[in-house]
Amino acid sequence: MSLTHEPSGDEIAALLRAADPPPGFTLMTGRGGFTTRTGPWFGRTLEDGTLRRGFRVMRHHLNALGIIHGGLLSAFLDTTMGSEVYRATRRRAVTLRLQADFLGNTRMGDWVEGVATCTGHDEDVAYVGARIYGRRGDLMTGQGLFALLKSGHPIHERRAMPAPKDTRTDKE
Repeated sequence: MSLTHEPSGDEIAALLRAADPPPGFTLMTGRGGFTTRTGPWFGRTLEDGTLRRGFRVMRHHLNALGIIHGGLLSAFLDTTMGSEVYRATRRRAVTLRLQADFLGNTRMGDWVEGVATCTGHDEDVAYVGARIYGRRGDLMTGQGLFALLKSGHPIHERRAMPAPKDTRTDKE
């Protein structure tokens, strides 16, 4: 089941039944349209404060070969890293750079988890490493650089710059 809106109580119950997350994982809601459509995604905080993210591979997560889509794994890696940046800094952030290495694949019905570590940050940026894995082993590792947003400052949409004028002299 893929949603195009924030789930209602009945939809949450259906998602939980379909995804059957392991004990301790709860449905992540309020994450925005993209994550809502690509989920359902779940989260868990361990006793030591480590965040774990997870999802059950469903039909809408597969590519034409019947294995998990690389774009979905990349999005999950990015979300896992972003959650860790917030945990470490208590500030919202946006991705500046995402580097990923694909290591394996997984199939429908498998449970996939991700864990990230913020390796450092200053007032402006945070550095993160992450690992995505499932029962078949590691699926992806990655590193990211995140811009830390200033508290109380909304994200403003950038306007596209106009295309440069054609100054060629050899026009036909």
